[in-house]
Amino acid sequence: MKRTSIFFIFFCFSLIKSQDLVEFSMGTGYQYDIYYSFEEGITAFPERINWELAFSTDSSNNNIRINSGNGVTLFQVAESIEDWDQVTSMSSNSIQLRNSNLDWDIGAFVSNPNNDPLNNGWGTLTSSSPTIDGFNFEGSRIYIINYGTFSSPISKKIKINNLINGIFDFTIANLDGSNEETISIDTQSYLDKTFIYYSLLNNEIIDREPSNWDILFTKYEEDLDNNPTNPFYYLVTGALTKGNSVAEYNGFLDFNPMFDELNFSTEINTVGYDWKTYSGGYTIVSDRAYFIQSQDQQSLYKIIFQSFDGQQTGNMSFLVEDLNFNPIHLTDHDSVNFSIYPNPSKDSFKINFSDDDAFLKITDLNGRLIYQQMGPFNNTEINHLNNGHYIVTVITNDDIFVKQFIVNK
Repeated sequence: MKRTSIFFIFFCFSLIKSQDLVEFSMGTGYQYDIYYSFEEGITAFPERINWELAFSTDSSNNNIRINSGNGVTLFQVAESIEDWDQVTSMSSNSIQLRNSNLDWDIGAFVSNPNNDPLNNGWGTLTSSSPTIDGFNFEGSRIYIINYGTFSSPISKKIKINNLINGIFDFTIANLDGSNEETISIDTQSYLDKTFIYYSLLNNEIIDREPSNWDILFTKYEEDLDNNPTNPFYYLVTGALTKGNSVAEYNGFLDFNPMFDELNFSTEINTVGYDWKTYSGGYTIVSDRAYFIQSQDQQSLYKIIFQSFDGQQTGNMSFLVEDLNFNPIHLTDHDSVNFSIYPNPSKDSFKINFSDDDAFLKITDLNGRLIYQQMGPFNNTEINHLNNGHYIVTVITNDDIFVKQFIVNK
């Protein structure tokens, strides 16, 4: 695991504020998703099963996820979108595709890119350079999507035709070609969200995600064996973070370890589901806590689960502490050449970093991914960002480096 070790020194565990008990219910049968924000508490509790597709609102991202927690499944059935009329059933060489349980940016529709560097799952980049509104994609594959209920299952074929200027265009039809319909999803009206959702059953957009959240309590698909070559997928109920840095800690809970002793990860299932065990009833794993950084990495929280009643009631609770976490910026950067200029910027700016073997990402203060690139990126120029504060994170094999910059046009 990587840990932040340069540009910030952390003095964070000398004193703590009081603990708060957070109690809520996901409802009977886990009827609701619960969105929780460290700043605001519970910010939304939408129906969990009222959608099938989730479209990324990031204009540079063609990501589409499926509601696997409601039994939605997706199969790639043709490599060419021109075979639309010939697809009438599931073939023996169909490939089942799943959402990543580690990264929000890898939904089922983009989880199987081919060797073409411009191919991103369902579609291919029309140009390696973005327009002012982001990247554009043209569809290249056909899928069969299964959804509905156990008593009334539905199977349809679906193709994503294109993504142009933040508008997804897709076609869906019965397997025999009847009831064909083309639908457009304009994500640009929902830029304060990570995803905008769509109900195939009701043919409507579902605006269900709050603007501010850190943890989503939901039902999702997990590989219980954690073995990509021979996975064992199962539906679990647990906590997925918005990409916050999270460390699991096992030990005496009245003691807080030093920050550099914790192994932080941005994998969204780091909290996950296994803080509880089942043997005729649920028991919370003893002596386990999670340390979670805020989206802007300026605050640190500690949560300890207290109860989980299962699907009969959906009731659960945890303790949360806002720790005294004080990042202090260092002025001695001689060991690494990492610069952003001009900062603040009125339009374009450049990023320099001395190590070619690194990964760069830019996020806003809500944790939305704005830009990402593998190194090298000396004199990398970034354009067309809206006014606001942004976080630049550079990840190497050993360290994570963080800087903030401002766009003020």
